[in-house]
Amino acid sequence: MKTESPRMKYPYLFETGNIGKVTLNNRIVMAPMGTPAMTGVDGTFSERVIDHYERRAMGRVGLIITGLNFVNSKVEPLEIDGQSSNVTFDSLWKARNFVQLTERVHDYGSKIFAQLTAGFGRVFPKRFLDRGGIECIAPSPVRLFWRPDMVAREMTKEEIETIVASFGKAAEIARESMFDGIEIHGHEGYLIDQFMSEVWNRRDDEYGGDFERRMNFPLSIIRTVRKAAGRDFPIIFRLGLDHKFSGGRTVGEGIRIIKTLENEGVSALHVDAGCYDSWHWPHPPIYQPPGCMVDMAETAKSHVSLPIIAVGRLGYPEIADRVLKERRADFIAMGRPLLADPDLPAKAARGEAEEIRPCIGCHDCLERLRSSQSISCAVNPQCGDERRLTLYSTSNRKRVMVIGGGVAGMEAARVCAVRGHTVDLYEKTDRLGGILKLASSNCLKQDLKRFMDYQVGQVQKTADLHIRMNTEVTEEIIRTERPDLLFLATGSEPVKGAGIQGIDKLAFLTAEDVYEGRIPDGSRVVVIGGGSVGCEVAHYLADQNFQVTVLEMRSGMAADLFSANREMLLQELERRNVQLVTNAKVERVTSEEVVTAVGADHKTFGYDLLVLCIGRSAVDKLAEAARRLVKEVYVIGDCRSPRKIKHAIWEAFKWSRIV
Repeated sequence: MKTESPRMKYPYLFETGNIGKVTLNNRIVMAPMGTPAMTGVDGTFSERVIDHYERRAMGRVGLIITGLNFVNSKVEPLEIDGQSSNVTFDSLWKARNFVQLTERVHDYGSKIFAQLTAGFGRVFPKRFLDRGGIECIAPSPVRLFWRPDMVAREMTKEEIETIVASFGKAAEIARESMFDGIEIHGHEGYLIDQFMSEVWNRRDDEYGGDFERRMNFPLSIIRTVRKAAGRDFPIIFRLGLDHKFSGGRTVGEGIRIIKTLENEGVSALHVDAGCYDSWHWPHPPIYQPPGCMVDMAETAKSHVSLPIIAVGRLGYPEIADRVLKERRADFIAMGRPLLADPDLPAKAARGEAEEIRPCIGCHDCLERLRSSQSISCAVNPQCGDERRLTLYSTSNRKRVMVIGGGVAGMEAARVCAVRGHTVDLYEKTDRLGGILKLASSNCLKQDLKRFMDYQVGQVQKTADLHIRMNTEVTEEIIRTERPDLLFLATGSEPVKGAGIQGIDKLAFLTAEDVYEGRIPDGSRVVVIGGGSVGCEVAHYLADQNFQVTVLEMRSGMAADLFSANREMLLQELERRNVQLVTNAKVERVTSEEVVTAVGADHKTFGYDLLVLCIGRSAVDKLAEAARRLVKEVYVIGDCRSPRKIKHAIWEAFKWSRIV
């Protein structure tokens, strides 16, 4: 390794490195993320997908690994109404399309590998299963993950051999299309992983049984790829070293697998943890600490001599650089951080970490994919639609008033100013940030503080953007200032009561009270409302040694969160002995207890402290006056309707981009 250069803040991150005979300009790898909704109907890369990857290359990423591409669409059904639902490397004529992608990535000095997959198997997407008529396959007859009422059909030997042969053809197509290598998609409980795992592979032929026979499928794939594309064509193999669920792969078996892969001659290993049955590992939410799976990479590195790619909440240049410096891994894969800011590598190279728009770990990106929408990002509306949503300077400069210095207000002010408008941003308190000032107080959500600090930094440095702190805008101020257009972004406030009998006579707390430290003495806490806010408040209080009960009227806790986020949060609450009560309709409260109807039963819960987390309502009292006084008014963010950060950002961007 090189010694640190005083001119480079993150020197290890920007060393060159090799995977096989391919030299990368730096150690940053764009982790594979699917783009199925933007796939061409003929199974090729659409122009939007090519733009998407080109934009990351423009930002100076060393290596791009595409989202999963299929090698065969016949053994496992991938077509809907006769149209392809994913990119498929199954015909050499597609190289004419694929080379458009590789050439545009290469123009910026980045390398690109195609991730090739054998298929879904037992984790076939629910949105397709629910359409009916699909027969799923797996190594053995096992229940489907998304539909446990359904059982996959055991693959025939002929089907297995067809997929193996298809990998050879796909590798040949990749090489012909000027891809620099491939990654074999062997992790997260997809089909290859199912063959390697005893929990899903119960065959008694040459493709199942003991360890050696379970490895025959991936090893046959590697050999076929080598024969078709040549021994100098690099192969990365991605796998989870530990499945992180009872009955799944343990680290010991994972080590045995990577040694076998090394002996077979793969070029590098891309190492993570978990699978669909423990989704908060391969898709770590905001609740996971930075570098949550680096220990997996470090373990792999200590047992094989191959280059190791670490992954898992590593979009922090200082942490990523330290991992490389300490030789815990050889390359750093970043997924969602490069959706949030495609210029992350370039900014880190300049030592401008504070300029990086941070990922907030919300998983809106993956939620969109699950609902057949194009890839995008809660904090970066341009992601996945880079060409159409390019910002252009205005030819008609206007005086813009933005009321409210929260998420939506700061984004509207920034975009308007960047485009050339003159902007006045009004905030009634002495701090910008809006609701993020409170939400980021929770140790679970420190990425929200990073995002808030980023937003504040952007509006403070942007030319023609004037910030008016400690100024509560009135109708008179609007009349005096006479802006050409106005954004109303005054946020929301907690709902207090919602018709609960007796609540108006009691002292209770809100999430704001809790996070601002206004917590009276007591030991027993009842939280009414088991959405994400209520569950996160419960976690916060449990960490302060309160005995916490959460009451939720619906059938599930934290139902507003993405499944991986919800899974982890509920596990953390369970570890802290938080009592979670669902289907609990609060009928009345007294000064000592909450009376609920749980199904046909009535239950009471005693408390010392009562916290209400039953939603928020818009603060829009200026809307009528604004519309009367200003010709062009946009009500955005929680002020329009209390929702998620994504809606505030996207709404602000949408209108400020075109005014």
